[in-house]
Amino acid sequence: DAARKAMTLYRNENKTLPLSKDVKKVAVVGPGASMGPLLLGNYAVPPDHGIPTILEGIQMALGEDPSKFKGQCSQWENNTDYFVSGEGGVSSWGPEDCCRLCGLDMTCKYFTWYENTCYKKTSDAGKTSSPQRISGKCDAHFEGKKVSYAMGCKSIGCSDDSGFQDAVESAKDAEAIVLVLGLSDSQEAEGHDRSVIELPGMQEKLYTMLRTAYPHTPLVVVLVHGGTLALGSVQEAPAILDAWYPGMQGGLAVADTLFGDSNPAGRASVTSYLSTNDLPAMGETNL
Repeated sequence: DAARKAMTLYRNENKTLPLSKDVKKVAVVGPGASMGPLLLGNYAVPPDHGIPTILEGIQMALGEDPSKFKGQCSQWENNTDYFVSGEGGVSSWGPEDCCRLCGLDMTCKYFTWYENTCYKKTSDAGKTSSPQRISGKCDAHFEGKKVSYAMGCKSIGCSDDSGFQDAVESAKDAEAIVLVLGLSDSQEAEGHDRSVIELPGMQEKLYTMLRTAYPHTPLVVVLVHGGTLALGSVQEAPAILDAWYPGMQGGLAVADTLFGDSNPAGRASVTSYLSTNDLPAMGETNL
């Protein structure tokens, strides 16, 4: 119930929300949608049995059961890394969870898990010996009938747009699009201070591509973060729901709000600015 009460609705143009549960297809986009530990924020220990993701919450709301998909992987190799230079990862509580995350991403064929991070791979060509890392091969991908999923960005940092076209294709024929944007502990945490408040990397560009491709499709932006954000053109999205870091039941709370089982608030706990340039000078207290 605490997660539900934390949901904040900033914008709802033309009654985009709530979405209908009778929808034929919902396209979910964004790496944060499939990351359970992301919802906990900083300094939180993941529970033993994992965390329902936003993607899983949406699937369950529409009658699909992602809990049956645990991931099907083989070629398990201890102390092995399928190394790719410069590749970012996503939060994951263990190798089995990394296998599941790979299976949710149609572009992922192999993976390496290390220190609560899952690195998705398209091949095992970079195989190298590396202590404490566990790697494997994805043998099956989850394919829902009513919910499609594409990461778009390879990580929350969204440093390249190589997955954007897959995201656009995944939303074809969708009656609604849910785009998950925001931050993670790789951008905001002890030792990871932000120098700007804009959305990381190319997240805004991902939104623009989806909105340009499907200008008449209801699009909901779900924000997952702690610190303030400058949204740029994303602030014009038909609907914007701020989930913050909603905790271990946050994925279900987001789905409850999207489909009208819970009514969101309209208040925020931080002040938002249009851009980094609008921030007051350091030490300024006359706000």
